[in-house]
Amino acid sequence: MLILIAGITGSLGLRLAQVALERGVSVRGLGRNPRKLNTELSARLESFVESESYYDIIALEKALQSVDAVIAAYAPHPVMDLDAQLLLARATERAGIKVYIASAWSRDWTNLKYGDFEHYNNHIAFEHQIATTSPLRPVYIFSGLFADLLYTPYGPGAFSKGSQRSEMCYYGDGDSNKWPWSTQDDVAEWTIDILLYAPGVLAGDGGYFKIRSGVTTITELATTYEKVLQTSIDVTRKGTLRDLEERLAGLRKVKGRAGYFEYMGEAAAVVASKGLWENTDVTVLDQFRHSTSLEEYLSGEKIAGRMA
Repeated sequence: MLILIAGITGSLGLRLAQVALERGVSVRGLGRNPRKLNTELSARLESFVESESYYDIIALEKALQSVDAVIAAYAPHPVMDLDAQLLLARATERAGIKVYIASAWSRDWTNLKYGDFEHYNNHIAFEHQIATTSPLRPVYIFSGLFADLLYTPYGPGAFSKGSQRSEMCYYGDGDSNKWPWSTQDDVAEWTIDILLYAPGVLAGDGGYFKIRSGVTTITELATTYEKVLQTSIDVTRKGTLRDLEERLAGLRKVKGRAGYFEYMGEAAAVVASKGLWENTDVTVLDQFRHSTSLEEYLSGEKIAGRMA
C-alpha cells in the first residue's frame, strides 16, 4: 500500500509518516522543502515530490500517480484548509483515488453553523463542497484541541505566562465546560490505525471519527500544570456568559472577519459554554494504543521551558 502525505514536512506530517512506516506502509511525501526531513526518514520514503506551492498542479498530479490513499496534512491555515485542500481533492478525483483523509484534526465542527467559530468556516465549506460536488467520501477526524495549544492564549482559559505567576481565565462556570484534546503523537498513531483498520475506510466510504487523549476543564488544566511543573496559576473568573457573548460581539464588530484570530479564544469559549466541543461517541479500535495523559504530556514536553 502506498500513501501520499501532503504536507509531510509539517509537525503532524512527520509523525504520520513515521507511524505509517512503522506499520509497514509505503509513504510518498509532498512538500516544498525536502530538506526539512531528517536524513533517516527521507531515506525510508518511497519518494518525495517537491512542489513550488499548494497550487502546483503538475506536482500534485505527479505525486498522486499509483497512490492508494491520500492524507492531507497541511498546516492549519485558512488558505490551506480550503483552497489547498480543494485543489488536492480535485486532483485525487482525477487520479481515481478513493481514500482521502482530510486535514480536519480539530474540535468537532459538525454541531456548528457557518459563522459560529470563524476558524472552522473553511472546514465546513470544504466538507459541504465535496459532499455536493464530488464522488470522494473523505475521512474527517476530530481530535479536540492539539495539546500544544492547551497552555497558550489560543487554548482554554487563554493561558498567559507572567514573570511571577501565570493566569487562566473563564466566564460563567469554568468547571462545567469539558475540553477534549489530543497530543500530536496520539493523533498520528490513531489516524494511521483508522486508515488501515476502521470499517469502510479503505473501501472509500469515508466517515467521521472522534478521538481524544483526554478531556479536561480549565481548573483541571491549571491544577495539573501546577502539580507537574511545581509552579502556580491564578484561575480568574472574568464574568458571566452574557458578558462573554457581549465581548465577542463587540470584538467581531471592531475587528471584522479578517481579524478573527484576535477573538478566536472568545469564540471558542462561547461554543464550549454550549457543550458543542464535547466529542462524545469516541471512536475505539482494538489497534489503538494507550492514550497520553495530561501529566505524561507535560512531563515529556517540558511546557514551562518552551513557554518561557
